[in-house]
Amino acid sequence: MKRINIENISKKIRELKPKLFLGRLLRYDYRALAKKIKTYNYKGLISDIKKFNYRSPDAYKKLFQDKVFQKRLIWCVIIVILFSMVKGCVFKPKKAPLAPRPVQTQLVIQKDVPIYIESFGTFSPIQDVDIQAQVTGKIEQVHFKNGDYVSIGDPLYTIDPSEYKAQVDKAQASLAQSLADLKLNMDILERNKRLVERDLISKQDFESMQTDLISSQAKVDLDRAQLELARINLGYCYIVSPLDGVTSKSLHDPGNIVTADSGPVLVNIKTIDPLNVDFTFSEKDLSRVRDAMAAETLKVEIMPEGDKDTYDGKLIFIDNTVDDMTGTIFVRASVDNAQRKLWAGQFFTIRLILSTQKDAVLAPSAAVKIGQNGHYLFVLTDDNKADLRNIAIGIKQGDYVIAEDGVKPGEKAVTSGMLGLYPGAPVVEIAPSIPSKKASKKK
Repeated sequence: MKRINIENISKKIRELKPKLFLGRLLRYDYRALAKKIKTYNYKGLISDIKKFNYRSPDAYKKLFQDKVFQKRLIWCVIIVILFSMVKGCVFKPKKAPLAPRPVQTQLVIQKDVPIYIESFGTFSPIQDVDIQAQVTGKIEQVHFKNGDYVSIGDPLYTIDPSEYKAQVDKAQASLAQSLADLKLNMDILERNKRLVERDLISKQDFESMQTDLISSQAKVDLDRAQLELARINLGYCYIVSPLDGVTSKSLHDPGNIVTADSGPVLVNIKTIDPLNVDFTFSEKDLSRVRDAMAAETLKVEIMPEGDKDTYDGKLIFIDNTVDDMTGTIFVRASVDNAQRKLWAGQFFTIRLILSTQKDAVLAPSAAVKIGQNGHYLFVLTDDNKADLRNIAIGIKQGDYVIAEDGVKPGEKAVTSGMLGLYPGAPVVEIAPSIPSKKASKKK
């Protein structure tokens, strides 16, 4: 089938002289056109369409060579184009007013807030002692339960003392014998002192008696030391706590044999009140921390993992070097733990308080977002429209963040419903949803 000659159709359109054509359109008798449309022989048109041989290429060639058909086709194209233009210019659809967007808000507040460095760390005991046996023997009794709080002097273990009691008795008997020998030698020396003065005995014999007396005195001193050592070893059979603290589990049960000094650890005891608070901060904050320490003793706020309470402490130590591997500095604070809620090794988040900022403006953290121009939030205006504010933020304070500029205390910041929000958008404030009693009971 022969293709439609678009160039011929375009040429025919140019020959119609558009200006003249538009003038004719305006002056055209459309009423007569309406009558012609009503009286048009549609049946004949339908009959011609049915008779048309769609499969014959010659039929299409003959159709498009028909000048009447070409003229009508051009008119149809022009009318469709004009109708589309008129419809687009005249019949503009009216936009329905946008429904207000539901949002939740929270007030921007103003109060004094601490300026701090946030870090994390763990608690450590001030004293951490491993208890070992100082004498060899069999464990006879354990006097505590695993995890007990013990005080100084509380009994922990008893090692079979029978052998060491016998050593004490032996030392006492040896001392008694030495004392008897000493008394005998003293009496002999005293009796022979007169005899040597009268030359009844030789001086050599007398000097031998003096030597025996000194030896007896030395033997007494030695036996007394042996007795004291035996008593000390006997005392080591009764192991007591050297500090106030919490015990670990007992690592040996009654009946086990332990060896002196180099033997295994029996139990560990850690002090629990107060506790050390060990953490680090970056070296870039060193100058700020040192300046703050020069002014006063710095305080810390401790938030243990899984604990809703906050505990206050004070900084007691800063290390004398920066860790060249991590670029951090080790510091230590101290916290009272009279209620024993805190535990050695427990993880925590900590804030090292450097100063206090007066009358700081705080915006809800949930309202602050970040975009191409930095941080921003939406504020609810008096006429219930959204107003976009670009802000500069400071450190976080709980559920709030310090807003350096952009908002004022008392303004309502949008915290929920910001998706698709834009400046000037109508909004309606709704109350936050409250969980039902049934849902709370299920939880």
